[in-house]
Amino acid sequence: MTVHFKNLDIPLNFLSVEKEMCLQWANNVVQGITTPLKLRNRKHSIINHSITNNDWETIEKIVGHRQSRVLRQRSALMWREFGLVNRIVIDQYDVPEEMVELIQSSMFNTYGIPKDECMPIVQIQNGGELLHPHHGHARKSSLFCLLQGEDEVTKWYRETKPFKVVDEFHIPDISKLEVASENVLEVNQWLLFNHQEWHSVHRKGDVGVRINLGIDFKTMNINECMEYFK
Repeated sequence: MTVHFKNLDIPLNFLSVEKEMCLQWANNVVQGITTPLKLRNRKHSIINHSITNNDWETIEKIVGHRQSRVLRQRSALMWREFGLVNRIVIDQYDVPEEMVELIQSSMFNTYGIPKDECMPIVQIQNGGELLHPHHGHARKSSLFCLLQGEDEVTKWYRETKPFKVVDEFHIPDISKLEVASENVLEVNQWLLFNHQEWHSVHRKGDVGVRINLGIDFKTMNINECMEYFK
């Protein structure tokens, strides 16, 4: 059976200082205040923002004409499935190197996970009603902690039929997915998150900020991670 997420019995004070700092920094980012967080500007992020802005010229420059048509067709299928909702876009940030080292040391000292396996990340979802179904581009799993949210629902999907995926941007053929499970993540609850499976985020309105601290694992999938948290 596929594991989509697993809540963990981790003390509230685990990385409590780092969580508080990341939450403050993320809210400062939303308010336009300079912080030590460094925005990641990867291809899939550029494509994601371009879809929101209906900027298909930029997308075609990145993926080419043929793949751009595929992404456009799949975006249209999303609109038919979910309606013309305001899209949630994730902005991803690296934390300062000093914090990276502290988190890596805590993960190793507490759970024995190698330091070079742990890659901290802060994610901000500012506004929007729907983060469309997607799955990870590089990461397979992460240790995930929601720091702030609006009771958003996370849904995971299973494929009913196979389909090809554009390497630069993992958007599915929604007509070939069905909901497999869903969950409302709790603030300050650490959990293992499966990024290999298709998943989406749904917000009741289009106003709100969702912030999380994640520790992405460089090579491990969720089943391998679970061995460290028995």
